Amino acid sequence: MFGKGALIAIVGFAVAFSIYQLNLNRTINHTMDNVADQYMNMALHQAVISGMNVAVNDVWANSTTSANFNIITDLCSTRVTISQPDPDTVEVRSKSWTTVFDPISGGNQLLEDSVFAAFAYNAPVSRYYSFMDSIPHLYYIGGDTIWGRVHSNTKIWTSGNPVFYGKVTARQAIIPNPGTPASSAEFLDGWEIGLDISLPTDLSYLINSAISDNGTAPINTVCMYDRVTTFEFLYTGSIIRTVGSDPPDTVALATIAPGGVIYSTADVRVKGVIDGRLTIYSTQNIWIDDDMVYRVDPSLDPTSDDMLGLIAGQSVMITDNVPNNSDVIIHGSILAIHGHFMAENYASRPIAGHLYRVGSTAQQVAGAMGTFNPAHGIQSGFITIGRYDNRLSTTSPPRFPFVRELSLASWWE
Repeated sequence: MFGKGALIAIVGFAVAFSIYQLNLNRTINHTMDNVADQYMNMALHQAVISGMNVAVNDVWANSTTSANFNIITDLCSTRVTISQPDPDTVEVRSKSWTTVFDPISGGNQLLEDSVFAAFAYNAPVSRYYSFMDSIPHLYYIGGDTIWGRVHSNTKIWTSGNPVFYGKVTARQAIIPNPGTPASSAEFLDGWEIGLDISLPTDLSYLINSAISDNGTAPINTVCMYDRVTTFEFLYTGSIIRTVGSDPPDTVALATIAPGGVIYSTADVRVKGVIDGRLTIYSTQNIWIDDDMVYRVDPSLDPTSDDMLGLIAGQSVMITDNVPNNSDVIIHGSILAIHGHFMAENYASRPIAGHLYRVGSTAQQVAGAMGTFNPAHGIQSGFITIGRYDNRLSTTSPPRFPFVRELSLASWWE
């Protein structure tokens, strides 16, 4: 009734449907295999990350530097190794593996995943926007915005809603306790209590660098000094230098600091505009006699290659003089090992306007910049406006000292 043509059409449809059904079954099988593979790969990665988390917590909380252990989770085996290749580095390796059925070969296939991390113990103290070794408490209030790290070896107090973009750490306490209803402060990079980080006191490597750079030159001619010396920096890269009672001379920064370091056993006085990178270390005091700024301000141009470190064995002082009594601008990383960063005669000098800071400050005891009366405002000295030099998160002035602090240096997976 239907004829030969109809029969051929029916057979064609049957063949086409069979081919479609075969392809559909094959697709379903492949999909199931892919889902199974993705599940096992996800489980494998979770296993290797779990092993890494256990190890990192052990390194961080218990200061572990050598350990080996195995973990079995979700049919995955994990081997974790913690090692210390040198005194300043801790390495953590986590490797996981499992076997799955391979439908093509009909046998088992080995799957592996690995994660590696390196932790460094030394970090430049210039990385901290504010580092206080000894102070009753360090206070931040609503309206304060702090970009770099903050640390106190005693307490840190907050009031209102200060915002911290860098990690905040303290040995004794952060008050009110972060994470409680009493605290409105924002800790965008986290916080930690119980860290006792000592200011660096051994600067022998910096002194040795200056000795090497000085060579056979007489003292007080290149980068080593034993008399009170004034350096007035010029934006051209030169310096007007006055050593003791000698007449001033003009020298190039590259000539007297070929390795980027100047070392003195007497007081040092500085001012001017620096073009280049330099660290000055005086075992005594460093006096800032006028504005001390970079030729290119990094807060306006982050590509600036100018960088200054001022390290005093005692204190870094803002001189009480006429130039410093009508606003002062100071760029650089400041470290006062056994003293303060403060304004000379802060309680008796006249009202001096604003102290504009770009950089970082570390000091044993917090130094005062002026006096303030809540009812009448500033009474003497400076109102301080500070800004962190964001470049300090990855670099530092030449030979700037390190603090012993565990930090993540690299992570690979």
